[in-house]
Amino acid sequence: VFCADYKRWFDLFKTLDLGEKLRRPGEGDFLLAMSDTVIAAQSAVVAADALGYGSCYIGDIMENCEAHRELLHLPRYVFPCCMLVFGYPTEQQLQRTKPVRAAMHHVVHENGYREMDAADLEAMLTKNVAPGNTYENWITAFCKRKYNSEFSREMSRSVGEYLKDFSDK
Repeated sequence: VFCADYKRWFDLFKTLDLGEKLRRPGEGDFLLAMSDTVIAAQSAVVAADALGYGSCYIGDIMENCEAHRELLHLPRYVFPCCMLVFGYPTEQQLQRTKPVRAAMHHVVHENGYREMDAADLEAMLTKNVAPGNTYENWITAFCKRKYNSEFSREMSRSVGEYLKDFSDK
């Protein structure tokens, strides 16, 4: 479990005589810590791959953050950001068809963000639709399974609750 940890910095700052009133960590501090944590996790994935290990992100960390914080005894300003498991890939995993990646022109923006219309989005994603299925059915199922899912709502709720620790309000 990779944790975003702003507590150590805050504790360090509290021990020093900085000559000014110390503010509590804010939402920006939390987002910076989250970014650093995801970078560390992805670096572990790359290192594991270089050593011949496989990895898999486990997706229920944030929506169950209260349970994980209790289980791991995580104090205020420490958040369970992501979990990885590592191991040797099976032959089936090595041989499976990998997902089709989006073309670079769909994901790389030069000199500014480029919005995509419905046709561009369909062109980017339609190659992921299984034979016999339609793009509309695939997108609807994906939306239900990911974006409108119960776990997504729970993740937003639990992260929102946790962010109250970082809010001055």
